[in-house]
Amino acid sequence: MFNVMLDELPDMWEGFPIDTDFRIGVQISQIMEDKDLSDNEKWDTSAELLFRGIRPDPPYYYDAIMWFLQEWNHDNNKKSKDRTRVLDYDIDQWRLYSAFKAQYGIDLNTVNMHYWQFMGMLTTLNECAFTRVVDVRLKKLRSNMTKEEKQILNDQKTIYGLEQPQEQISEDEKVKKREALELFEKMRKAQS
Repeated sequence: MFNVMLDELPDMWEGFPIDTDFRIGVQISQIMEDKDLSDNEKWDTSAELLFRGIRPDPPYYYDAIMWFLQEWNHDNNKKSKDRTRVLDYDIDQWRLYSAFKAQYGIDLNTVNMHYWQFMGMLTTLNECAFTRVVDVRLKKLRSNMTKEEKQILNDQKTIYGLEQPQEQISEDEKVKKREALELFEKMRKAQS
């Protein structure tokens, strides 16, 4: 397990050099949510961003991308069926920028920072405009709320809500997609 206080931040994945800039992680996250791209386009484009020069063949870069996006997080998050989007890097750009500037003195427009550092700081922000908006996005209507409270929450969700993903992909479906990518890559190489 990686420890930011004891270990150097990684700049390679299994011998392959990677671009660890936080902007790469942000771009990969945006690509993964892009409804206009096919799954293959998402993975290929993400791999092009992440790897500098030589990269592993699919489906191995799937594992590398998931590692890059998730390995920084060591919390024991339970697998939840709730896939509510709470962050959009375009919509929330100024809330994020001002939060990092105010809390950490970091200018996200000019700083060089590893993606894992960025995510560690993002997920531990003190209360600010960004965290309040995330709270609104996560808050559920409850039966014990007054009519006025429900109306206020609905109004806030209208202002700050994000388009939600339509497709829920299970782990089994991810494995099937990875196997399909492997088969596709073998067929493509056989034709070359």
